[in-house]
Amino acid sequence: MAAPLIGIAASFERHDRNDGTVRLWRNYPGYLAAAGSLPVLLPPIETREDARAYIARLDGLVLTGGRDMDPARYGQDRRSTTTLEAPERVKADFLWATTAHEAGKPVLAICLGMQVMNVAFGGTLVQHLPEDAPGCLQHEEEPEGVSHDHPVRIEKGTLLHRVLGLETAVVNSYHHQAVASVAPGFRVAATAEDGIVEAIERIDHPFYIGVQWHPERAGASDVSRRLVRAYLDAVRGAPVKA
Repeated sequence: MAAPLIGIAASFERHDRNDGTVRLWRNYPGYLAAAGSLPVLLPPIETREDARAYIARLDGLVLTGGRDMDPARYGQDRRSTTTLEAPERVKADFLWATTAHEAGKPVLAICLGMQVMNVAFGGTLVQHLPEDAPGCLQHEEEPEGVSHDHPVRIEKGTLLHRVLGLETAVVNSYHHQAVASVAPGFRVAATAEDGIVEAIERIDHPFYIGVQWHPERAGASDVSRRLVRAYLDAVRGAPVKA
């Protein structure tokens, strides 16, 4: 059987009005390729027609991490703690997320990708931790990009619980925003000890999961291996197993 083709949503850096850079951390394609797939970079697109044309040729989609989306997308004003992603990238991510769902393609969303997944379907975000959740765990270390590992509780009865085969797991943590209200059609699949949402999943889709942690940065861990194996099982149309 040919390796499944997995589209990975890329970041975008604007340099001036007419130029910019499409980029992707190599951990993402490395994580997916090591599990037996053929990853391809998806550039930011502008229309749903473009998204549908790409998604039709792909076997699955991965939404990646990044900076923050414009809080106006979930009804809030921007704060000084919010570092915006390029609007071109966020617009494209919303198109990828909704079009892949429409097409029934398996989706794995990571960090910002999970937040995009939630907001694209009507959810909201906690804009800054710990300011908006006093007493919460440290979910992002300084300097930026340094992980603070912590345990999460996997909700029984969820797809995530079934594919991981675990009730608790230790994950890395690099985020200062989080899911607040969960979008209609989703349920919480994992939480940290402080109640911060660490994973969500759609209830009307065979595999549409978002995780707040970064499995691609911990590809050798048991949790990361089980997650990507289950995702690719879904991509291949095989029964999803732990």
